[in-house]
Amino acid sequence: MSEQPDGFFGGKLDNGKQALDLIARLFDVADPGAVYAPPVVKDGRTVILASELTASMGAGYGVGADENGETGGGGGGGGFAVGRPVAAVVIEPGGVRVEPVVDVTKLGIALFTTLAAMFLAWGRIRRDLDKLKRSF
Repeated sequence: MSEQPDGFFGGKLDNGKQALDLIARLFDVADPGAVYAPPVVKDGRTVILASELTASMGAGYGVGADENGETGGGGGGGGFAVGRPVAAVVIEPGGVRVEPVVDVTKLGIALFTTLAAMFLAWGRIRRDLDKLKRSF
């Protein structure tokens, strides 16, 4: 995997070149070495880990002048880059297969979010039906 750490990058920008440097740093995580880990070979079997990468960023820099003609400028920027394993490619003498990496935490969060949304929607429908019944 890439030596780039996951996480938030950002800070004060003093010029446009720093904004471009920030962009380059964020998109370094998208190189092929960040997507596919180096192969691990043992007993005639090769395993290559594949990852999903997400990067998002924003930056800005501006210059202006006040009523006295004095100029100034500044800017800021930041972004987020994260990677997570999604599959293992297994190469054996009998063939190649892809084994998905199941993220139980992500599935659990999705389950509880869905249940909460359903519960809230059910409560709202019930409340609206009760109001409708009382109006007749």
